[in-house]
Formats: sequence, structure tokens, C-alpha cells
Amino acid sequence: MAIHYTPLIAAIHVRSLKCVKLLIKAGADVKGVGPLTPLIAAADDGLTDFYKPLLAAGADPDVRDDGAQLPIEIAARNNRRKDVEILFPVTSRVPYVRDWSVDGILAYVKSVPNEEDDPLYKMGPAYLKSEGNKAYKRKDYVSAINFYNMATKLDPEDVALHSNRSICWINLGEGDKALEAAEMCRMIRPDWPKACYRQGAAQMFLKNYEKACDAFQDGLKLDPTDVEIENALCEAFNSMKISRAKTVS
Repeated sequence: MAIHYTPLIAAIHVRSLKCVKLLIKAGADVKGVGPLTPLIAAADDGLTDFYKPLLAAGADPDVRDDGAQLPIEIAARNNRRKDVEILFPVTSRVPYVRDWSVDGILAYVKSVPNEEDDPLYKMGPAYLKSEGNKAYKRKDYVSAINFYNMATKLDPEDVALHSNRSICWINLGEGDKALEAAEMCRMIRPDWPKACYRQGAAQMFLKNYEKACDAFQDGLKLDPTDVEIENALCEAFNSMKISRAKTVS
């Protein structure tokens, strides 16, 4: 899936604070599209001076990257204490970091093993998927995504993993990421009705009702007996009518 490199992201990557400020002044979207937001890009590159103008313009510090990491976690992973101190007051507390403080966040990130050192990778995709399902059932969606992400690196063709990632992202309020995961499902297995359902659900979350209808209709063509997709299509169609009526009035 291609990453959207906006002019603002490009300016961040070339480390031009002047260009970033000019683009923000011209109305650049600081919230971004997809898994790489401007704030995440700045955290990845350790650009301390870029946080304040981005945050002042409305960048959301609670949006996660593809690995379900917050900008503050990325900064901590890069061992950039000053960055963590800047992001700490504006980042919403998360339950899995028990000591919610600058020191606590730095300590938590250090306690998480690197992927290459993580013994979970030796357990295989089936085990990781099972652990992800357990995390999902207890509504620990961040952990679930992490397990599913690890599993997809070992078995990238397992559409159920991408489907599960999609619903987790919706539960975390990340519609764009949910849509990307659903679209990956359809790319891998275009004849799977559930992939269409996940795509439609993500479009519904994003309030793209017409696109949601299209996705649900595609799913019904593949399985006309699927009641869940049929009900979802009715809901999407009604939402589209209401949305259009509001636009006209």
C-alpha cells in the first residue's frame, strides 16, 4: 500500500522547518492521511523543533502509526527525552503504560524488546494470531494489532489477519488505517465477502456512505445470502440518503 507523501511530509523528511511553517501558514493539512502523519514523521526523524508548530496548527498526538505506536512512544524509542517532554502534556494517557510520566514512558518503551529480539516471533503466525484474538476479546486493541502485525510479517497472505487489524483500527478510532487494512484484504483475496464487509465498515466509519454502499454491494454479489452484509448495506444506504438530504437543505 503506497504511503501518501504530501508536500508537508516531504518538507519534514528534508528537515526544512522554514518550509514546514510556510506550508502550515498556507493551510497544509497537519493531520495527514494514512499511517504517516506529519507528527509521526517528525517523531520518526527526531525533529524536536517541528513539534510545536505542528501541534499549534492542530496535529493530533493521539494518532498512531502502522505499528500502533503513538508519536510519544516513537520519540521514547529513539531515546529523545526532550521530545517526550514536549509531547507528554498533549498526549492522552494510555492504560498499558502504568507509570504515566516522562520517566515512565521512557522506561516502558525500553522494556519492550526489539522485533529481532522478541521471542514471540519464534512462536509462529498461528500462535501470534491466537494471542491477538485473545487481546481483541479483552478489548486491548493496541496489543491485538501488535500481535497481528507480527503475524503478518511471517504470513502476509493471511487475509484474516488484515481483516482483524481493520476492525481493531476502527475500535481505536483510526478509520484511514482500518480502510487500508481492509483494502489489503481485497487485494489478497478479492473473492472474499468479508473483505468487502470490512471495507464497507471502514468507509461507514469515515462517513463515505456511497463508497460503503459500493463495498457492501460487492460483498452481496459474492454471497447473496450474507445477512450481515445485507443489513450493513441497508444502513449505509439510509445514511447516504440522510447525508444527501442534509446537503440539499
